[in-house]
Amino acid sequence: MRKIEDRSSKPKFPLRKVSHEDRVELGRKIASQILDLYREAVLAICIYGSVAKRLDRPYSDLEIFCVVTDNLELTSKFYVYDGLLVEIDYFQESKFLGEAAKKGRDWHLGADQFRNRIVLFERDNWLRKLEKVVAGNDRRDFTEELQNAAIGMTESLGAVRNAHFKRDHRDLRTRAFYLAWDTARVVFLHNRRYVLTTSWFWKQLFECQEQPRGFRKLIDIVAGFEKSTSSELVDAAEQLWRETMLMVQPRRISIESTDTIV
Repeated sequence: MRKIEDRSSKPKFPLRKVSHEDRVELGRKIASQILDLYREAVLAICIYGSVAKRLDRPYSDLEIFCVVTDNLELTSKFYVYDGLLVEIDYFQESKFLGEAAKKGRDWHLGADQFRNRIVLFERDNWLRKLEKVVAGNDRRDFTEELQNAAIGMTESLGAVRNAHFKRDHRDLRTRAFYLAWDTARVVFLHNRRYVLTTSWFWKQLFECQEQPRGFRKLIDIVAGFEKSTSSELVDAAEQLWRETMLMVQPRRISIESTDTIV
């Protein structure tokens, strides 16, 4: 006898279309609740991400950071409320300012959090501290981070070659996409540009002033946006690596050493 499938228990997509104004309004409600709970320990509460720049779309999430004094440690929250994905990141003051001061290999992905925001609350002009740290970060030299990013890109090219050597087509496509992503990191750092919203990642990448020769075409092949044979993919990956290394060469970026370094 054929079993009747019970479809009533199947999960439904939990998100609904939400306006920018409704996201901000919910942010204000959440900020009020945070202040009621933690009072004097709260130094700043801000909306960041796409909402802060009014780049949010119908199904975008609401991202909030809350900075508290160092004597309070809180766990960040991530959940769906009334069809809207909500993320509340709690940071102790010293840790938050420390993160804002860092460069790091993923600076291009994290920098926006410290630079664009809708202020829901701040105590005693606390955000001036953050702005001072960010200004110092913007003046720092990125040579070491750029060099590490170039080494990471070289590692990805090695993985592409290994996948091609063992004739693993799925692994080859995966490793090639990672190479495209690692190349983007190099180009963003080289141009000192950061991503405003992840949905604009590729758009902003191709808008960078300095790019490797034939960049967009090579990325389209290597990332899998354009159809290619395995041989064409590997050739494009090799060329993308070479052209990117030529781009950073004037910055005296060196990924090789004549001695072991410990």
